[in-house]
Amino acid sequence: MTVMEALQWANNKLRKTGVDSPMLDAEILLSHTLEVSKSWLFSHFTDPLKTHQREKFHLLVDRRGTREPVAYLVGKKSFYGRDFQVNSFVLIPRPETETLIETALEVLRDADPERTLLADIGTGSGAIAVTLAAETKLPMIASDIDPSALSVAKQNAALAGVADQIDFQQGNLAEPLIRLFKSIRGQTGVKTSSVYPFKHLVVTANLPYLPESRIERLEPEVKTYEPHLALASGADGLDHYFELFRELRQNRKVLPRRLTVVIEIDPDQKTAIEKMLHHDFPSAKPETHKDLHGHDRVVRVEL
Repeated sequence: MTVMEALQWANNKLRKTGVDSPMLDAEILLSHTLEVSKSWLFSHFTDPLKTHQREKFHLLVDRRGTREPVAYLVGKKSFYGRDFQVNSFVLIPRPETETLIETALEVLRDADPERTLLADIGTGSGAIAVTLAAETKLPMIASDIDPSALSVAKQNAALAGVADQIDFQQGNLAEPLIRLFKSIRGQTGVKTSSVYPFKHLVVTANLPYLPESRIERLEPEVKTYEPHLALASGADGLDHYFELFRELRQNRKVLPRRLTVVIEIDPDQKTAIEKMLHHDFPSAKPETHKDLHGHDRVVRVEL
């Protein structure tokens, strides 16, 4: 079997399974199998595959035929110009989330590096935390309730050379962050945030935001293979954000004077999120940012 024959075979097989982009997937899986670039394939169509290469490729194509995501099969996904390791413990980074990165970077454009702390809640693969740490060089806290997800995030931080900037903490939502600032207050004996070492806290979060009822309607790649823990959030998809904002409100005096929150949402949740924010923080003025497809995707708000 030559390179061309392998691609044609995989394309035909994957098309029958309903895969959206069978030839592209075949090219990615074959280049991964041969440990070459996709461009290499196009100039080596007549090269034969070795037996072990053919067997590995067939196995990957069979798995893709069951709709297992390509990113899990090759173990990585590109996000904001960097490759991130991924596995079934973490969501696969989406292009839409790059809007969150751009929004956060806008907030941090004139940040004082000595007084600004970043925190990524529900970090998963660490795509947001690692990207912001690399782009800003600022200190970062990254938390997740799942230790397996944190393990992946730590690997990605090491690969990107930002492991020393990020303090990884296991815990639910804002709990690790609140523990930190309560500890700081206890050490200094100060009851207000006015003299904390950090004057500005920027919190990012891409929490689960899908209603439970939508899970069964998702494409098989997501419904069957990506972690349910990172997808669904109650009947309206807002349980996690409701809890997060409640924690921030209850502990607002513990946190730095300036608190900026940047979150990703489902486009249909814009109005509900705004009502939730105004309930907990009446003076809040949330701003909504659209993703590359023109959908309301990211909310930025000063609390």
